[in-house]
Amino acid sequence: LSGIEKDLRATRVVLNYHGRSWPLLLNEAGFYLNKEVIMEQALNAGRQGSPLQRWKERNHIKIAGCAISPVFQFDQEKLTGRVKELTREVTEEPVDATFKIGDNDSVVVVPSQNGVGVDFDRLKKDLSSVITDGGKPEVALSLAPVAPARTTETIESMGVNGLLARYTTGFDSSNVSRTYNISVAARALDELLIMPGHVVSFNEVVGPRSSEAGYKTALVIVNNEFVDGIGGGVCQVSTTLYNCVLLANLEIVERTCHSLPVSYVPIGRDATVVYDALDFKFRNNTDSYLYLSSFVYGGQITFKIYGNTANKKDVSISTWVTREIAAGVVYEDDPNLPKGEQVVKQEGASGFMAAGERVIMSNGIVEKREALSSSEYNPMNKIIAIGTSNTIKPQIAPSTPS
Repeated sequence: LSGIEKDLRATRVVLNYHGRSWPLLLNEAGFYLNKEVIMEQALNAGRQGSPLQRWKERNHIKIAGCAISPVFQFDQEKLTGRVKELTREVTEEPVDATFKIGDNDSVVVVPSQNGVGVDFDRLKKDLSSVITDGGKPEVALSLAPVAPARTTETIESMGVNGLLARYTTGFDSSNVSRTYNISVAARALDELLIMPGHVVSFNEVVGPRSSEAGYKTALVIVNNEFVDGIGGGVCQVSTTLYNCVLLANLEIVERTCHSLPVSYVPIGRDATVVYDALDFKFRNNTDSYLYLSSFVYGGQITFKIYGNTANKKDVSISTWVTREIAAGVVYEDDPNLPKGEQVVKQEGASGFMAAGERVIMSNGIVEKREALSSSEYNPMNKIIAIGTSNTIKPQIAPSTPS
């Protein structure tokens, strides 16, 4: 069987279509014999039915032998891929319907288009005939319309017809690494379609922040300090999205504040993320799809959320400090300074407790007030270095002219 399979894999079947032809090597089409099924057929020959039936069948096998049908299969992915590659001059991929954002944030549906492709059900039957009948290794291709995965009707039924909310934050575009990281993370969220009831996980969509994923080293907050780390800047993306989600009146499922306040949003309105540890999640609690758009340009990152404008509300966000936490003072010995001399190595900063509220209004009337999750920011201690060196540095006398 292995020898037969090897020979069959080396067979070239010519695919013909309106004067064009392409040689298809069966090995490239993922052809293989199902040896287990064939051997089972052989083992069952003369061993099934009544004793009389088995006796008759065994005698027949002794005289005429037993014909066993070849059982073979194609790897659908390999067959499809190779045939598409060969016939690309006569086929055309379908185009999915999508959204296009027009002027003034209008939503335009870009219609789908049917494609033209090989009728693979027919092709596999024809290839099977060539293999089993042993005829001329040629097949006449049949083409058939190929429907898109997302039709125009599907997109129209999603109910996305206008802008629900937008939010923008700024950053220093001269910081190349941070700017790059912001762009990479924002691009992962761009053109995201969110079905009703679905929970969006920032970490699942954006993925790990690693050098393999293309992220660079920039400042991140670790243990209440700003230090260099892979993916610095991604938290500005999650924070900008968080504020846009709040303004779109969507349900917040998970949000965590930074350990220190950040400068690009008001206090209490940030959302930090750490892959496999801290996530930002929200739910599409509307009855239609949502369409997320992001863009980064000129030192700004903007998120826009589109949906059914029948669900749009006037939303205002306010946050405030509920408690200030005084910074401490830490003294550190420094052998590089003369004994008793003091130098401030780090200026202190107060910590804060913050609260917030989302107010939902319609036609000027308050429909609902929602408390936002509280935020706690740690103080940064003031660090003073105190010299411990007893070494007296030699004084160099000024030179005198000769």
